[in-house]
Amino acid sequence: MPVTESSKADTLSLARGLLAVAPHFGRIAWRAAQECRLGSPERCRMLFALGAGPLRAGLVAQHLKLSPAAVTELVEALVVEGLVRRDTDPADRRAVVLALTAEGRRQRQRYEHAASSALAEVLARLGPAQRRRMQAAFVDLRAAFAAADPALTALHPTFTPHSRAATTLRGTTHREKTHAR
Repeated sequence: MPVTESSKADTLSLARGLLAVAPHFGRIAWRAAQECRLGSPERCRMLFALGAGPLRAGLVAQHLKLSPAAVTELVEALVVEGLVRRDTDPADRRAVVLALTAEGRRQRQRYEHAASSALAEVLARLGPAQRRRMQAAFVDLRAAFAAADPALTALHPTFTPHSRAATTLRGTTHREKTHAR
């Protein structure tokens, strides 16, 4: 499809509109992190990055746009709290991967539920037709992001518009805590 001046202007206007609402998402993320007593959204971002499976610290640093030193500091704190563990990379025994513990998975789920619930309160103000249009738009937006940066998309599970947030989150048993470390 040929790019015209009109389509460039429309695309730029849409981009500005998305950037204008981005701070609202940041505030929701901050409040959810505080509600879950996780400290900062960066800590939650780390839990989310590791939610897809074990990753090397360097890849996490690239994904989170943090320096290796910042990731090391963040990982140290999360390891001490029992939310993250270091494992030997099965592909290269000299390397280390980071993985969530059972408690880390539980905390990630709590954060996701808190953030999703807060956002759902805002979305509830929209009518059913508006919400359906947004769902379709986000599927398209995710596809555009995947085309622009496939590596980033690989770190996140696919958006499932019909998934339901857990209404209750069970605690981690002593056995799970012991085996998670």
